[in-house]
Amino acid sequence: MNQHEHNSRICIPDYMHYMPRPRLFELIDRHRQVKLMTAVAEPGYGKTALLSSYFMDRNMPAIWYQLHDNGNSAGSFVAHLLAALGKELKLRPHLRVPKFIHADAEGLLHTLSNWPEELHIILDHAHVLQESRDILDLVERLIHETPPGIHFVVIGQTLPSLPYASYKLRRNYFGIGPSELAFTKEELALFFQDLPAAPLTEPEIEFILQSTEGWPASLELLHDALKGKSMEERSRLLPKLPKIPHLYDYIDREMIKPHPPELRSLLLKTSIMKELEPSVLMQYLDTADTELPALFVQRFTFAVDPQERTFRYHKLFRSFLLEQYRQETSRSAINQDHLRLSAIYEENHRFFPAFAHSILGRDFVNAGRLMRILQVRYQPQEFMELLQSWLEEFFDHHYLESSIFLYRCIPLYILHSLIARLENHLVDLDNRHQQLWAARIRQQLAGIYKLIGDLGHARALSEAALHTFEAVQDQPMMMLSLNFLADLLLNLGEPAEAKACAQRSLFLAESVGDLNFLPYALSGMADTLIEDQVPEAVEYLEKALERGQGNDDALRFFLHCSRCKLYTLLNDVPMAVEWARQTVKLAEEFGFDRDIGLANLYLARAYVSAGRLSEAEACLETAHRMLQPFRFLFAHVVSAQYALLLQQHKPEAAGLKWRELHEVCEKNGYPFIIGRYKHEQREKTAVMIEAETAPLLRIQVLGPFGITINQQPVAIRRKTSLRLLLYLIVNHGARIPQDMIIEELFKDQPLGPAQNQLYVALSVLRSTLEPGVNPGRNSRYIKNADGLYALNTGLVELDLADFLEAGREDGPIRDFMRAEQLYKGDLLEEYRYEAYIEAERERLRIKYLHILSTLAEHFAREGDHYRSMEYYEKLCAKDPYNSKNVQAYVNMLRSFHLHAYAQSVAERMNRLSAE
Repeated sequence: MNQHEHNSRICIPDYMHYMPRPRLFELIDRHRQVKLMTAVAEPGYGKTALLSSYFMDRNMPAIWYQLHDNGNSAGSFVAHLLAALGKELKLRPHLRVPKFIHADAEGLLHTLSNWPEELHIILDHAHVLQESRDILDLVERLIHETPPGIHFVVIGQTLPSLPYASYKLRRNYFGIGPSELAFTKEELALFFQDLPAAPLTEPEIEFILQSTEGWPASLELLHDALKGKSMEERSRLLPKLPKIPHLYDYIDREMIKPHPPELRSLLLKTSIMKELEPSVLMQYLDTADTELPALFVQRFTFAVDPQERTFRYHKLFRSFLLEQYRQETSRSAINQDHLRLSAIYEENHRFFPAFAHSILGRDFVNAGRLMRILQVRYQPQEFMELLQSWLEEFFDHHYLESSIFLYRCIPLYILHSLIARLENHLVDLDNRHQQLWAARIRQQLAGIYKLIGDLGHARALSEAALHTFEAVQDQPMMMLSLNFLADLLLNLGEPAEAKACAQRSLFLAESVGDLNFLPYALSGMADTLIEDQVPEAVEYLEKALERGQGNDDALRFFLHCSRCKLYTLLNDVPMAVEWARQTVKLAEEFGFDRDIGLANLYLARAYVSAGRLSEAEACLETAHRMLQPFRFLFAHVVSAQYALLLQQHKPEAAGLKWRELHEVCEKNGYPFIIGRYKHEQREKTAVMIEAETAPLLRIQVLGPFGITINQQPVAIRRKTSLRLLLYLIVNHGARIPQDMIIEELFKDQPLGPAQNQLYVALSVLRSTLEPGVNPGRNSRYIKNADGLYALNTGLVELDLADFLEAGREDGPIRDFMRAEQLYKGDLLEEYRYEAYIEAERERLRIKYLHILSTLAEHFAREGDHYRSMEYYEKLCAKDPYNSKNVQAYVNMLRSFHLHAYAQSVAERMNRLSAE
């Protein structure tokens, strides 16, 4: 008896639970008469399971030999095959095969040559034979010298060296590869039909197919991950498909670890390549080994274009490699790899891949240079096709900051053409219910629409995209959308909403530890603080610059622009001019019209602040020329030119410029820009308009009390004048009789002296608010008509009035958010004992608590527990003894399964109550 006869290596594996695959069974049926059949693919494609189940299902005579990674000698190989043949003879006693004395290769050949029936010999794990030339020579001899009824099936991860060309020429060969082994859409649907929860929908099946490319091992692991999951749970799980439990472990164990560390290192290094071309591969890896590209092609890739000899990794395999590479390699080193590839592609006159890797490597100045080359070399149609093929690379969450730069450097005529393509793609994705991919396209379209000046469309698209990203908890894309919306809302004149978006973006960047995006989140937060003229904006800008990459010129440009704006608003003229000059210099390095125009606009504003009007005029002429296609920025240039002409006392030119501004804003829907200017028609010929970028007088009474005129703080020295102003503020919107004012403010004095006191208080108040003039009864701010006094809130920026307007019960939720931002403290908190203030203060406090409660409940219903927590924290801090609010907060946390945090909140509030 052969010592190997009971060895498991010569037993056909029994895959009882393997799902039958009729498509592949029929394919094998059509070709099973060939002399040699191969099934070659990486681990996880179900090669062994397919062939073993096929032969068992068809009940065909077959012997199986599973080779091992070591100990493969010709003698052992022959012995195992003879043992397998011996087992087959025992199963089929009717067979009569002449015995051969020697148990060697000749004996094996003699046995097979005299085998009376058809027989299939399956060699599993055959890639290990690559280094065993003597065994391969024997296999070749067996294939050549055995009768036609003896068939060979070779299973392995690579093809062992055999003369396949000669077999093909004789039509005696058939090969099965990854493309055949991968599940089709129909097979995938059948595979998942037994899920105990709701069956997979058509869009889910299509998404899984696109993401896994039908790789059987990934489907098996995904099947386990989806068991018992509802549709809502699946909607959050599927977008994170590459990180389903055990998938990366399987790839590492079965596909990476069997190879030497040197090859693993090369695999990781090449993971940043979208496509693998042998010539580029050798240059990039700096090797003369011509066998290396062939090894990559044989083992790890799919063909993209066999004629051009370009290949790519399987999506999930590349996802794993990229994840490992980013964990083991610094961002700066990865950037250098991208830039090396950029240089190689440029040397080979492959300018679009050179441009793409320059962006991904964050050398934005070089990307700008390459873009100028591309504009000359490519027709718009060719350019769009190349751009679309790279969009997924640019919007990978590890390169989000690069995507911010992308559309700035693409010519507008290309972007206008790209819009139609992206919108058609979006319709297709929506029809197929591919929500996540559709959301990413919406965010890309939002970026383009913002750039060309269609802010309303950009906002709608980005808000819709954000809603999807929040639903599936795609935190990197949430950060990008929120950062984008913060800037967009600032442009739309909604600073409170912008600040809320910037805060959330920063919170997410810090929570998930995304150090690459964090500088952009800090920059976005700084911009919202600049709008409020908060000094802390400088601190955020410094942090953003400190945390930014040293070669991130795109981030530097954003930060330079922010500094220009900040120092101009703070009236620090020398610093504003200096930073604006640096911004122009950096923009000229990029060479993009938009950046050059925008930088010159900032420099012009700085020059105006410095009184250097002729230099400002020259800068605005440059900006006017560069920014004409960028409608929103162009409107700001025209408005700046108009304001400059007024300052230069050129009314006729100002009138013409006003008409240009009005036309631009009317055509593009920018009423908020027109609203910044008051105008009047003089003799129906020339227009003279008073420039007013913000209300001249600002009064803050919610929180610390403050008055500014032209951004300069003002103190009202006379006590009665201050009390009069406070009384008018509390009763803003009302016209108050003189006797009522006297009764409240001068009630302890006789009528005559009291009237005199009122007139003096009024006179001092008016002259303080309008210094340098003697306004009297013609005061712009304190009106008196028929003995009725009122604060002219139409010309005063009063936070109290804005709070009440935004907090209207019938208003949208974003108005409530703005109202909450405006409430920086209780009404006139420094004046605690004025009776006429106390009642209004309490009314406003109750309203503020109601707004907080409404916002907290709204975002809880929307599934956004981050924002709900933010408002519940403020609510409980403002009203800590209200047990109803505390309980609502705890219940919300529990509903999102944040039980530990709910417990800590309850304990914290209990301690506060006890104290």
